[in-house]
Amino acid sequence: MKLAILAALSLCLAGPAAAAYEDEGLPEAPVSTETIKSVEEEEEQPLIQENDEDLAAFVTDYVRKDIQLKGAFFLEDKASKKIYRLELAAIEPKAAGGETGAKTVTAHFKDAAKKKFTVLFHLQNGPWGGLDIFKIELKAAPGKKKGK
Repeated sequence: MKLAILAALSLCLAGPAAAAYEDEGLPEAPVSTETIKSVEEEEEQPLIQENDEDLAAFVTDYVRKDIQLKGAFFLEDKASKKIYRLELAAIEPKAAGGETGAKTVTAHFKDAAKKKFTVLFHLQNGPWGGLDIFKIELKAAPGKKKGK
């Protein structure tokens, strides 16, 4: 019974509130377009302004910190579902351009058996103004040939 009275009371109060919005010329639910504009602006990433040496240093620092935290640089081969424990051998000094202003830094690693691996680090400007690694990609693992 109390529930029915509360429902009836809320329906009675909803009518005058809606009428007040209409009298003032206000829409029932005010909509802000500021959040929509900011999301659209964030999606358009500007070109990376850093030079190739800075990008290589950024990736080197990232790998060293990861090794410091985990004891090694671990990377999964998505095709075989194998996880490799890698050591950094070298980072190429030139960064390749990518789509939408992103850059790609190539790094060379080796595992405990001295097999060589090539890893691509895809970089873009981060939302806070710095650099962001948005994708780490292992090229074909040793012993695998493309097309087979």
